[in-house]
Amino acid sequence: MKTPAKPVVPVVAALIFDDHNRLIITRRPEGKHLAGTWEFPGGRIESGETPQQALTREIKEELNLEIKVGALYYQDTFEYDVKTVDISFFHCRQKDPADQPQAVEVAEWKRVRLSELEQYEFPPADAALIRQLLEFDFMFCRI
Repeated sequence: MKTPAKPVVPVVAALIFDDHNRLIITRRPEGKHLAGTWEFPGGRIESGETPQQALTREIKEELNLEIKVGALYYQDTFEYDVKTVDISFFHCRQKDPADQPQAVEVAEWKRVRLSELEQYEFPPADAALIRQLLEFDFMFCRI
C-alpha cells in the first residue's frame, strides 16, 4: 500500500535589509508549527497570488510594514514530518525606512547582522540559506 504524498506548501520569505545591512527576523508564536524558533518573515502563497503579492500581504499582516519586493535570492524545498515546504526567499526593502515593525502576528522581531544569525534557532528549512548568507558576508568583509 502506497503512503499518501505529503502536501507541498508554497511559502515566501523576506530578506529585509536596512541601511546598516541588518536583517529583520521574527520569532514564531506559541501554538504554531516550530513555535519559538526564529525565521525570516513571510508565509504561505494563497491561491491566485503571485509570490510577490503573498510576500507583501504577509509582511503587512505580520509586521505592519510596507515593503518593496526585489529579486529572488534563494529557493529550496524542505521535507518536514507532515508537509513539504517549497520556500522562496526574496531581497526586500521597507518602503519607508523610518517605519518601525510591529509584532502583530509574530511573538517578536529583531534586526540582526548576518554574523549574528547563528545565535538564533531557525527552522531546518532556513539552514542552507543561512550558510549561504554567512559565506556571502565573509566574502564581502574580505574585499
